[in-house]
Amino acid sequence: MRRRLPPLKAVRAFEAAARHRSFVEAAEELAVTPSAISQQVKQLEEWLGRALFRRLPRGLAVTDVAKAYLPPLSEALDQIEGATRRAMEGQDSRTLKVTCLSSFGAQWLTPRLHRFDAIHPEIDVMLATFDRVVDLEAEDIDVAIRYGTRDFPGLHVETLMDEYLGVVCSPDLVNHAEHPIRGYADLAHHTLLHDSDAKVMGPIEWGRFLEIVGGADGVDWSRGPKFSDSHMMIQACLAGRGVMVGRSALVTDALKNGNLVAPFGMTVKAEASYRLVMLPGALADPKIAAFRAWIYEELDMPVPEV
Repeated sequence: MRRRLPPLKAVRAFEAAARHRSFVEAAEELAVTPSAISQQVKQLEEWLGRALFRRLPRGLAVTDVAKAYLPPLSEALDQIEGATRRAMEGQDSRTLKVTCLSSFGAQWLTPRLHRFDAIHPEIDVMLATFDRVVDLEAEDIDVAIRYGTRDFPGLHVETLMDEYLGVVCSPDLVNHAEHPIRGYADLAHHTLLHDSDAKVMGPIEWGRFLEIVGGADGVDWSRGPKFSDSHMMIQACLAGRGVMVGRSALVTDALKNGNLVAPFGMTVKAEASYRLVMLPGALADPKIAAFRAWIYEELDMPVPEV
């Protein structure tokens, strides 16, 4: 079927002008003159037979037609850009590049990846763990799974899961012969393990956590070894070296198999959450769409509509 499409240059000019509400800023983005933007917009208006802007003394006002026209055009241009970028880069049709924190990769993602491999043997996952925020486009990353509270302007972001916190330790410590853990006050007799990034992650930090649960009395929460990697802290906890503020996503498997226990439950909601982050239009790539669908299946959640 023959498509009846407007001139692409005119569409780009309108989309930029409508986003910025300015011919001047649109011209700067597209590296042309404001008059060129105006001419292209006029061409599109004539093609549509509808007005898109009201020219005012102090700028532009979009019409109702333009308000409805802008979102699908922006999404379409994002998809064209993403598809073009992948074609120009000669992207490997088999490899899916995923990045996440090392702790999440070790404790949640890697133990489950064999199920994705079984469903999609045609896709090879390359997992890269970075604690820093990654520039997806510059570093050629398909999908990022990030933990925190920050925004990701200009990217496609979906919340995967909230996280819940609780006191976590080995079963041997809970049933310690001299100092069993039956209440928060009993933590005074045990080593507290610290996540060195906890101060920027709210109640993961022991002082904040104990204040929330009302268990700070008599517990010197300032003492104890500190770990720069949550995975190392979990290994120390598994070995019975102490007690930690456990994060549900990282300890769910250890709690299920009984290697760790949460004597008071996982009841404190963390300020941060896990998000799925992609470039705009990335879901046009079947590999990325398949990985996204699998993640939601693992979480027993419906796949969000885009």
